[in-house]
Amino acid sequence: MRFALQVIGLGAAVYKAARIGANELQALSRLSSVVPDTLLLETPVQLKAATVSAQVLKGVLASGQLGLKPFMNAIENSLTYDKCLQLQGAERASCQLDKALANVGSMLAQQVEGRVATELDPRLAHDKDALVARARGILALYQEMGVPPSKLIFRVPATWAGIQAAAALEAEGTATQVFHIYSLIQGIAAAQAGVSVIQPNVGRTRDWYNKHPGVIRDPHGPREDSGFASRVDPGLQLVRRLYGYVNARHPKTQVMASGIRTKDDALALAGCDYLVLSARVMADLEASPTLQGYNSGLKATASADEDEGVPRALAPDTLGDDDDVAPLGAVTEEAFNDGLGLAGRELLDQGVAGMVADIRGVLPYFEQMAVSAE
Repeated sequence: MRFALQVIGLGAAVYKAARIGANELQALSRLSSVVPDTLLLETPVQLKAATVSAQVLKGVLASGQLGLKPFMNAIENSLTYDKCLQLQGAERASCQLDKALANVGSMLAQQVEGRVATELDPRLAHDKDALVARARGILALYQEMGVPPSKLIFRVPATWAGIQAAAALEAEGTATQVFHIYSLIQGIAAAQAGVSVIQPNVGRTRDWYNKHPGVIRDPHGPREDSGFASRVDPGLQLVRRLYGYVNARHPKTQVMASGIRTKDDALALAGCDYLVLSARVMADLEASPTLQGYNSGLKATASADEDEGVPRALAPDTLGDDDDVAPLGAVTEEAFNDGLGLAGRELLDQGVAGMVADIRGVLPYFEQMAVSAE
């Protein structure tokens, strides 16, 4: 079973490009931190950081791979944690789930240079106070095992309550990553909240518009209902506009683009802070040579694009008028709900529902292990 261990890499790029004959993957990694989305045991690169979530726990529990046995043991050990055993029913199960996340996360923290991202329970996605309390509780579990806050970042879905929870955690010095972003207003609200990383999704945003051809893709473009087909890619445009906005107005916040389906998608976002790439996309990039490092002898100097190997698509000084977003005042809850739009609302609800399904999918494993332990 495939499960994602996302490399966040809050620091240097995962791949270090050679200056001689670089391929597109190496060249791209000079412009963006490349984030492999792959199985832990199959990643071709040294991990910089990792994500632990219900999906990851489920993948470990369902896998028969010998190399995952230490992680299996870490999950099983959560069943005997004394503070959880003092609770009953759903509270005990939630406590054991958090302990399992922290146990696995603490192991990953010893293996990676950067941060371990821990996903908060999505069943609390619309409860700010519960999300903050949950993050504090997991932080305490990590501290019991000697993992400092500087090694951690908490993943929160981009609901209004989730963003407010992220703001509260950032104010306490706890780094947050807001994901399931499908609209400008989500990313802007998160940046205003001071989150460390925002994660728009290219592929899911594009898919939604492809399934709803009657919806205007670009309100600033030609009238699509007059027979002009828009060539705007809503997923790529979302990343470009958020990148421009946060660089101009909230430089603390970094942008991680996910849902990148093809090599062309990746190259279209070269220069974004982080790019989450599948093994297939990385292989396609790795198989494509560039002119970086080569000198034909016909030119005394190389162009900037040749020097970097691939064109830099995103940089604060290269964004056009179409990528610019007018400055907004403080985003209110009403403005947030209005700005989500149909696409943002549907995709956010689907994303949270998928995470809840992951939680419900992993809880039976805990119940079975608890029975076996008795």
